[in-house]
Formats: sequence, structure tokens, C-alpha cells
Amino acid sequence: MEIPLDILFWAMELAYCLHCLDEAVTGIGFVEMIRKYFWPEFDKEKFFWFNAGLHLVNTAGIILYEILGGFWIIFPLSMCWLFVTNGFWHVLGTIMFREYSPGLVTSPLYWVIMYFIVRYNLLQGKIPLFYFTIAAIIGTVITILMIGSLFARRRLK
Repeated sequence: MEIPLDILFWAMELAYCLHCLDEAVTGIGFVEMIRKYFWPEFDKEKFFWFNAGLHLVNTAGIILYEILGGFWIIFPLSMCWLFVTNGFWHVLGTIMFREYSPGLVTSPLYWVIMYFIVRYNLLQGKIPLFYFTIAAIIGTVITILMIGSLFARRRLK
């Protein structure tokens, strides 16, 4: 079986769209959760613009990879790792705060798509291990910085 990498990157973008909807409309909502535990001034406008920017960056990365190929794979692959590790944050958030972390239900979509990336691209030699590793590090570090900034705000509260 073969699943083209660009299709999986676009699937990850679609999963991110669903994830944003999950965060916006379920339970108390992501904005309310962030206000409650981390950042009282956080609002729907900040949520919208942050996610709009991330969608734009992700889309640009996928298009650059489709046009230029090669090492440009690191860009959209890093975003995939950002989403995958963000999904684990939602699991931890649910455990830590003992309530539903908006985004939790859609996080497994990221993990399934990453499984396809690994199974049908990395393991078949279509992605250089070096690029995959660099992307994993970049995506994970971005997630740590994003989540870390929330905990830093919490300490300042």
C-alpha cells in the first residue's frame, strides 16, 4: 500500500481544522480552559489569530514541500510533530485538571496520520531518517515552548 506524503500532510491540516473546532465548541472550550488555569486575559480573538497563523504556516510549508521537495519536507513534518505532541498535551491536561481538555477527542487523528507517515513513508525509505529526526525535534520543541509559556504565565498570575 502507498499513501503519498503530500496527501498525509493535507490530512494533518484537515485534522487540525477539526481539532480547532473541537477546541472552540466542546465542553467549556479551550479559551475558557486557558483563562481558568493559565492566562485570564486570553480571549477568542487571540485563539482565532494564533490558529489562523498556524494554519497559514502549515499550508505554506506543505506547498513549499510540494513545489521544492527535498529538505523542505522538514517544514510540514515539523508541523505534524507539533500536532502529534500537542495531542499528548491534551491527554496530560485532562489528567492534570480532571476535566475534559478541549481538543482531546480529535488528537487521535494526529496519531493515526503520523502512523501512516511512519509506516508508509519513513519505513519505506521515502523520508530520510535525518530529516524525520530533525522535524521531530523541531515540532516537539515548539510544543514545549508553547505549553511552557502557559505554565510560565501561570506562575506569574
